[in-house]
Amino acid sequence: MNFLYLKTKHRIIKQWSAGVLCFFILILAAHAGSPVWKVSQGNRHFYLGGTIHILGESDYPLPGSFDTAYDNCDTLVFEADIQKSQDPQFAQTFMSKMVYPDNKSLKKLLTPDTFRALESFSADRGVMVEAMNRFKPGLVLITLTQIEIERLGVAGIGVDEFFFSRAVKEGKKMLHLENIEEQVALFENMGKGSEDELIAYIIEDLKKLPGLLALMKSAWKTGDAPSLEKTVLDPLKNDFPELYQSIFTERNQKWMPKIQTMAATPEVEFILVGAGHLIGEQGLLALLREKGFTLTNQ
Repeated sequence: MNFLYLKTKHRIIKQWSAGVLCFFILILAAHAGSPVWKVSQGNRHFYLGGTIHILGESDYPLPGSFDTAYDNCDTLVFEADIQKSQDPQFAQTFMSKMVYPDNKSLKKLLTPDTFRALESFSADRGVMVEAMNRFKPGLVLITLTQIEIERLGVAGIGVDEFFFSRAVKEGKKMLHLENIEEQVALFENMGKGSEDELIAYIIEDLKKLPGLLALMKSAWKTGDAPSLEKTVLDPLKNDFPELYQSIFTERNQKWMPKIQTMAATPEVEFILVGAGHLIGEQGLLALLREKGFTLTNQ
C-alpha cells in the first residue's frame, strides 16, 4: 500500500498499510499471467494493479504490464495519500497514537511466555525489548518487520513508491481511495483486546519470512492464486477473522463506490492497491465482476 516514514529511536521505519506479516505477503499480486487488469464497462475502462512492497533491486524492472497501464492512464490512484504520509508532522502524529501511555505496556498486557519470546526474538536482532515495551502491536509489527527485511537484504522500494516518485516527477494526476487517518486507525487498533495472541502470531510469522518472501515473489510472477490464498489468506481469516474483516473486506466494500465513480468518467485511471485486496470471494476482482465489469488480465 502506501508508505509512512516514521522515526523511532535511531531507526527509520517504512510502514505498510496491511497488518500482520501476512499482510505484506497478501500485498502481492497473485493472478494468472499478470498483476494488472484492464477493467471495462461499456466504452470506458480503467486499470487495476496488485502491488507488492517488499522488493529488492533484483526485482526490477517490474512486469511490463505496470508500465503499459501507467503510460495509458490519466490518473494514478493509491490506497491513501502517500504525499501526506511523508510529512514529518504526520509521522509525529502517527507515533503519538502508536505508543501506550505511561501506565500501560506490553509487559503488563502479554503473558510471561509471550513477552519472553518477544524479548528473545528482538535480542537476536540487536533490539532491546525495553525499547518497544510501550509500542502497540501495530508498531511492534512495523518495527520488527522492517528490521527483518533489512537483515534479509530486501528493503528496496515497492511498487507504490516507485510509481509515486515517477508520477511526481512527470506531473501525473494522483488520487487516493481513503484518508491516511483511516489507515492510522487500523494500526492503532490492531490487536486491541488480543495483544498476546497477535504478538505471538507476529513472532512466529517473522520466523517464516525468508520462505514466505520466496513464495510471495514466485506467486507474483507466476500467478498461483490458489496456493497463495491457502497458505496466507486462509490462516489470517481463521486466526484473526475480525482483523481480516477490517483490513480487507470492509475496506474493499468502502472503496467500491469510489472505484465505480471513477470508472464512469472519461479519464482512464490506474488504481494500485495491495493485491491481497484483489483476491478471494470478497476481493475487488470478484466485486467488480458482480457489478458487471469485464476484467481482462494484461
